[in-house]
Amino acid sequence: MSDYLNTALTQALGCRYPIVQTAMGWVADAHLVIASTQAGAFGFLAGATIAADQLEGEIQRVIEATGGSNFGLNFHMFQDNAAQCVDLAIEYRLRAVSYGRGPDRQTIDRFKRAGVLCIPTVGALKHAIKAVELGADMVTVQGGEGGGHTGGVPSTILLPQVLDAVQVPVIAAGGY
Repeated sequence: MSDYLNTALTQALGCRYPIVQTAMGWVADAHLVIASTQAGAFGFLAGATIAADQLEGEIQRVIEATGGSNFGLNFHMFQDNAAQCVDLAIEYRLRAVSYGRGPDRQTIDRFKRAGVLCIPTVGALKHAIKAVELGADMVTVQGGEGGGHTGGVPSTILLPQVLDAVQVPVIAAGGY
């Protein structure tokens, strides 16, 4: 592997390429996560849009197809099955979780004790700083053009601000 592909991101996530397949709602099911993982990227299941009674099965499908739990689960604390998402990520020792409106410090501490990396998506500098204060291991910066779910600040402004402000790896979301 080339040195330029050996990054803090690839080391932490255990993937070959510094590419993260985001948890696009209704698209990022087990099939997409399996394909992303097998291609050398890091994939996230869209736990925010997978039905609660199907979520564990989707996690199991990825584990069976890839031979491990080296993928992530995306969720929001305001969704009805947020506690289920937290418990399943810990039970199956998933590599990471991602979230927008994230968990509190106690929940993040549960993830950290279980070895699950916390990677919130932020759309504002103050959210990146707060996420790191709460224990985020990395942050994903998503400008208004990168899906727009986190705010309207353009990535060209937000990304350098976050890079200067935090001391954790920063992932730049698509849309640039």
